[in-house]
Amino acid sequence: MIEFTEDRIPSQGLAEAVDDLVELFGGDLQSSREGERRFILPLRRGVAVAGGVECTVSWAIDASDQATVTLVCNRDVDAPKTQRIAILVVGVIGALTFMMWPFFGKHATQLGTLAWIGGFVALAVYFLTLRRTSGGIAYDFLQRLARRQRETTTGP
Repeated sequence: MIEFTEDRIPSQGLAEAVDDLVELFGGDLQSSREGERRFILPLRRGVAVAGGVECTVSWAIDASDQATVTLVCNRDVDAPKTQRIAILVVGVIGALTFMMWPFFGKHATQLGTLAWIGGFVALAVYFLTLRRTSGGIAYDFLQRLARRQRETTTGP
């Protein structure tokens, strides 16, 4: 089970915001209780047959009308490890090709395009690794909920 928590979210209209976001994400609301919603989010957006992640979002409101929202998922929705390793290996090969290109000697002009493509792949892999992906759609759901609630109470 995976659990995410977000503090200091304005509680006004929180239940409606959760319902709207479940619909926006293409999810299916399973049950709703006071301070809790159970729903299924699709693993991939736009694909109905790819399966889903069963989530429960609950919130507790404190004295200052701020809520602590907790999102619990039934399974890890992170990217597969083999795909990450493969793209990192391709990035390392691209970086090495780019760095070694000037030392190829007489073949430098023939391998120049390959070296530049390798450099661009390495740069792209670097930018991909900067983004935190451990949470996927569930973490994105919670962050959008928090941002939406904060924007509605304070204005854009």
